[in-house]
Amino acid sequence: MTNSEREKQAREQVRQMICKNAWLLSKEGNRRFYQAHMEVEDDDTLVDLARDGDREALEILRKRARHLHQQALTVDSGVMQVPTSLHQLLLEMFIYGPPKAKRGTGPKDTGLRYMTIALMVKIVVENFGFPEATHPEHRGNPDAPLSACRLVAQELGMSERRVEEIWAERKAAVTR
Repeated sequence: MTNSEREKQAREQVRQMICKNAWLLSKEGNRRFYQAHMEVEDDDTLVDLARDGDREALEILRKRARHLHQQALTVDSGVMQVPTSLHQLLLEMFIYGPPKAKRGTGPKDTGLRYMTIALMVKIVVENFGFPEATHPEHRGNPDAPLSACRLVAQELGMSERRVEEIWAERKAAVTR
């Protein structure tokens, strides 16, 4: 198979992945994925997220606290078993007010999108034999050999550098 045939097939596969899994790349899809995973997190992790200003984590903790309170009301002892980390968070909020959310995008907005992009790069590397990335001095040179990161970046309308950064951050997770 020639390089142009490999490139054509790789591009077609990436386009199909984008088309069939558009929700993986959307902000709404990322938020729903993040929310579903937060619902099953342990209290200590949710407390840490709430301290960082994550409103969804705080709301899940509120729901859990309401449930604990209802349980305490229905049991003869009336004792509410609240995790220590939640007690500490409540005291901090009472004294200092609710935590401030960090500005800008975070994992809940981009985590699934970035993982999907890294998987696309992995598929292009493994299925079509393209190198992961070009040397930085060749970045932007149309005559440089095509890399998986460049191909995915072109199909997504992103910069090659950004896809290379995403690949570097997520490579270990997708190649396990």
